[in-house]
Amino acid sequence: MSSSSFIEDSDEDLDRESLVSESQTSISSGYHAGVPEPAEGDKANGTVIIGPHGTVRGVRNRVRAGLASFESLNGLHAKTSEKYKIIVYTTSFRGVRSTFEDCKYVLLVLHNLRMEVDERDTYTNPSYIAEMEKKIGRTQCKLPQVFIGGKHIGSNDEVEELNESGELRMLLVDFPLKDTKAQPCDVCGGYRFILCQKCGGSKNSTRNTFTSEFRALKCTRCNHNGLESCPKCSTTVNT
Repeated sequence: MSSSSFIEDSDEDLDRESLVSESQTSISSGYHAGVPEPAEGDKANGTVIIGPHGTVRGVRNRVRAGLASFESLNGLHAKTSEKYKIIVYTTSFRGVRSTFEDCKYVLLVLHNLRMEVDERDTYTNPSYIAEMEKKIGRTQCKLPQVFIGGKHIGSNDEVEELNESGELRMLLVDFPLKDTKAQPCDVCGGYRFILCQKCGGSKNSTRNTFTSEFRALKCTRCNHNGLESCPKCSTTVNT
């Protein structure tokens, strides 16, 4: 092989290496396929993997991690907003008498201590069940369930034990006392729910205009009982 041909082959190999190097650089820099540039730390530890089409592998997992972080922040905000709240999940359904009586007992104990209670009736608004189970971390929870300052206390048995030992009063020492002279809400009468102003409690909205045939659409403003939160005294969710 002549020296000139050897030099030409060497130059060709160098050109190929430079092209590959430039291609990898362009992909890593985010120029290819509009991929944003990875963080410097990711480049350094080799966690960034570029796919054959120039996409950054692992982006989906990063999005999931971001969503999980966002949800945890929402949970933290909820706990912060409930710092000076007493939330009791109850039921007004009398079909199971013992459960109904347990709910009445817990509310009576807290009423005797002059505490302002945020009662969440799971029979009136079934969405409270999912909310309660998410907070506790399990399903099929016995009612009532009590939360004081964002902390789960338990059901009527735990409340009764704390009340008899005097610990319940100590837990509530920083909570403001209920104004016994305050009048109930003049809109809902203290029930925190009113008849849906859109459907009148029928759960049917206006006739749809998408098809020629009549089909009543379910009202999305109220809960399954045709009730919506009182606009004056309640900040609960209807669905």
